[in-house]
Amino acid sequence: MLQCNIVFSIPRYMNKLPHSGLKMAAKTTSSIQVIARVSRLLDTLAAHDEPVSLKTLSGATGLHPSTAFRILASLIEHGFVERSMAGHYRLGSRLLQLGSQVQGRIDRHSVIRPALPEELNTVVHVPRPLSSPGDREIGR
Repeated sequence: MLQCNIVFSIPRYMNKLPHSGLKMAAKTTSSIQVIARVSRLLDTLAAHDEPVSLKTLSGATGLHPSTAFRILASLIEHGFVERSMAGHYRLGSRLLQLGSQVQGRIDRHSVIRPALPEELNTVVHVPRPLSSPGDREIGR
């Protein structure tokens, strides 16, 4: 007995047509696929001190090399990634420009305090004993 599986590819616009009679499951993710892929590529580049090969990026992100290449080409076009003469990739200077803009407006304490362990998150002032009766406290 011969078994045959038929796979249909339904265009996305068919989901919105009332007369199509086809119902498609709604995508439950809140992110756009290419943004998630860009994020994985940038995080992988940031994790390396030296420029990274396409093969390494592809393996670390789980992206097909041609997919990673296309995304990286677009990131290069916008300055988010740079490519060396040897064909290796590193973070681009556009990220530094954007980071500098953010740095000027963040409250450093609100960023640092949540990352500190609880015992370091409390400021304790310990008085310093005077070494001899003739010493004075600073500011008095």
